[in-house]
Amino acid sequence: MKTLAVYALVLGTGVMSLLSLSESKEDHTAEFPSLELSSLLELNSNELPSLPSATPHSEVRKKEYHIYFENRAEEPLEVAIRYKDYNGDWQTEGFVTLKSGEKRHMGVSDQKTYFYYAENQHKWKKRKWAGKYSFPVNEAASNKLRFVKQDIWECYDTKMCNTFAVFR
Repeated sequence: MKTLAVYALVLGTGVMSLLSLSESKEDHTAEFPSLELSSLLELNSNELPSLPSATPHSEVRKKEYHIYFENRAEEPLEVAIRYKDYNGDWQTEGFVTLKSGEKRHMGVSDQKTYFYYAENQHKWKKRKWAGKYSFPVNEAASNKLRFVKQDIWECYDTKMCNTFAVFR
């Protein structure tokens, strides 16, 4: 009985492959107008025939990098971020309070670099995540904070990557 089932399977596979070969194939070649010259001397660079223009299938989009912050510290943190948004404008947002254990989407960029600053609220046990890049938190602020530069690792997805800044 098993042998009969194997023969039926092989025979069915062979018949299907023969049927698929006999189907007509679509031609995916482009047709261009023929160029007829009576002599090579007649060809000038200004007289070349124009080729049909290719129509774009869709607008090419840049890869999106979604930036998330996560607070794994025991106390709430005040965080700020500076990144280039998807339109190419620099955005600085802060201060945003992240409770202990909270994750938050902070921005979308087409650039692989962003900057962040974070600090806790304890006056006697102050802790800061600060770097060497100075930016004001907003346009009205006269003082500048020292932001940490962060580069996003490349992912295999061609449309978007997610990155997390984790504060412990």
